[in-house]
Amino acid sequence: MRKIILLVIIFAWVTAWAEDDVVLAPSFAPPAMAAKQIAPGTEYLFTIGNSLGACEPSSPTTMHSDLCRSDREYGEDKISGFNARLDISLYSIMWPKTENTEGAENWYGHTFGGGLFLTMHYSIPLEIGVSPIIVQWLGPIYIGAAYDLSFGHYFGYNRTRKGNEVYYTYNFDAGVSTNNISGSLNLGGGTMFFMNNHGLAFGAHAGIRQLHIINAGENLKEYPATRFSKGYKLDKWIFYYGFEYASYSNLPLLKEANQKQHFFSIISYEMGLHTETNPVIYWSLSFSLLL
Repeated sequence: MRKIILLVIIFAWVTAWAEDDVVLAPSFAPPAMAAKQIAPGTEYLFTIGNSLGACEPSSPTTMHSDLCRSDREYGEDKISGFNARLDISLYSIMWPKTENTEGAENWYGHTFGGGLFLTMHYSIPLEIGVSPIIVQWLGPIYIGAAYDLSFGHYFGYNRTRKGNEVYYTYNFDAGVSTNNISGSLNLGGGTMFFMNNHGLAFGAHAGIRQLHIINAGENLKEYPATRFSKGYKLDKWIFYYGFEYASYSNLPLLKEANQKQHFFSIISYEMGLHTETNPVIYWSLSFSLLL
């Protein structure tokens, strides 16, 4: 598990410094698992994840070019950005209250469990934000909403053409930067199947989310002159779906391990619905730990 987390961190660093920045609200799936209270007594939620957002080139021959048009002055690559962030829960209220935090012989969580969570995040390289999240279970399904308010200092890039070929290399440029405040919303719902005494769970969710792609600007170094391209901020709404795989502790497993503290770990994957009318590409991979 430590090697997997280390690989995720290294991958997050590489991708976050490679392209533009993506800003979006957190997933409501991990808080929904906390509100279910299938692992009674757990309340501290940590999530590390990586997201990608992209848009088709806005060329005259592209069918939906206007939906992805940017303010970039020179040339038009495929617009894409990455996000690598850590979310930590600051405060949570869950209902109904679990009196027996050690659980029972067969613990299936609360049928109508719900929760209100306040989390903060740090995103590489310099972005912080807060997110209120609310979820409510209605039998086998849940509904959820998350809003994210982020403030970031974003950096631009040097772009150099080699020779007469249309080939560019990108280098990070700390001299090109911008500040930005972004608000993002995430609405949807899902379900999860719990294999109670085996400590495994499988789930799916879907919804609509707001996605921002931020470019701070570029220094375009082409012979014989150097030109500067101002940045842009794309704001898109996308439909998406996702899947979860989880492992958790319950009373029989705790007895076997001679432990008392419960935990819940979740691997979650999300993908946007790419259509002719919605040219935005989106995916996200995250790992969450509930203690």
